[in-house]
Amino acid sequence: MVVVAGILIGKVASAEEDVPNLKDPKIIAAGHDLFLAKQCAHCHGADGSGGIDLTQRELYPKDIFQSIADGREKKGIRMPAWRDVLTDEEIWQATAYVISISRQPK
Repeated sequence: MVVVAGILIGKVASAEEDVPNLKDPKIIAAGHDLFLAKQCAHCHGADGSGGIDLTQRELYPKDIFQSIADGREKKGIRMPAWRDVLTDEEIWQATAYVISISRQPK
């Protein structure tokens, strides 16, 4: 079990080292397309403000990446892991889109 955890942590760490420019409009647009295509809007709403609201909080790239990659549970609602469905590049695209719609520090 420790080996598996080490492998997963290593994969997230290596993916974080390859962080693209999350403000690049092309990357954000690709993330928006994924958000719609992968049914993220089903739980988060078309603009990210439904169910588990993505727009009213400061969200940090590494946390978003990890939540998308590994899934998470909050308030009894389970978000599935997308690591086996999306590439790291696609997860970063989705991360860029979520950052673009979330409240950011001033």
